[in-house]
Amino acid sequence: MKLYKIIFITLFLASSLCTQPSIRLVVFPELNTTDFAAFATLEELQGAPRIFCAEINAPGMSVVMAGQIEWKKIGSADFNEVAWFITRPFLARNLCNDEVGKVDVRIYDHRSNTELIEENLRYGKPTGEYRLTVYLYDSTSQNLLSSDTRNLVFLNPAQTITIINPRPAQAYDPGNILVEWTPISGASDYSIKASERTDPNQSLEEALQRGTPLVNNRSVGTSTSVNLRDLLERELKPGGEIVLQVSANIPGPLGGRTIFSEIINFSILNPESEYYKQLMQRFHNVLLRLGDNELLRLLGSGQVDLTKLQIRKEDGTLMTIEELISFLEINANNIIRVSKE
Repeated sequence: MKLYKIIFITLFLASSLCTQPSIRLVVFPELNTTDFAAFATLEELQGAPRIFCAEINAPGMSVVMAGQIEWKKIGSADFNEVAWFITRPFLARNLCNDEVGKVDVRIYDHRSNTELIEENLRYGKPTGEYRLTVYLYDSTSQNLLSSDTRNLVFLNPAQTITIINPRPAQAYDPGNILVEWTPISGASDYSIKASERTDPNQSLEEALQRGTPLVNNRSVGTSTSVNLRDLLERELKPGGEIVLQVSANIPGPLGGRTIFSEIINFSILNPESEYYKQLMQRFHNVLLRLGDNELLRLLGSGQVDLTKLQIRKEDGTLMTIEELISFLEINANNIIRVSKE
């Protein structure tokens, strides 16, 4: 009988040792409709909307929980701490942010970045990327037992800027890149930022923020179109990949706010590439096959440069060279008038 008791106690202790305290962060998907900036003050968590819950698995233990909110705004490459808090010891249980500060879960200390909070408040809704991290400590708050992190990415909720040209994943002549975008009411001016993406493993945002920009937030006034060449701070490389973003500056209290378009990527035609040579061969074949045609005559005589030709489609976007050649291969005889702008 004693042998059985020893075995039972040994198994019980082993089982207890295998149960490690843990914390799991659960974030609610309806955050995109939440005034996240108001929550970021962390001073009145119980008065904020329910944004996250922490599932704490530490039966019967007295524990301490800390939380941190970091923000990477659109146009930035790094996270910055918006707010941090730590509780007093409490008996482990599941809890949500709107329960912190009530009865058994009291805040012991907290800090916040006033400037970042004010900047968040100007947006009013979540924008950019937030990182929420929760930490579970023992009752002394000296020994970390577990932690969990969630990254939350939000498109700009006030997004009204759409880049019309250039179009993503298309190839363009370096001297003929027309940047066009939809206007936004109340904008005092628009700015352009462009960089070269040298590593295909980079995200578009990383490529835009790292390295020396081709165009570094150049203001173009209230115009909604500009030739990229007029803004370049250095030359485009044939065959290079470019990432580009347009931003609108909206005047208002506390410095106003900035609204960003999505980042797009496109490439620069390389006259030495096989792709470009094949395009030119296709164009030459069109000239031979269709003979006398006003547009083709102008192109063939050099009066119109194929790479500078702009034909706008019904949706407002411009044809790429490849699309133009494909069109000419099928529809060149349907062209009734050619005009220069």
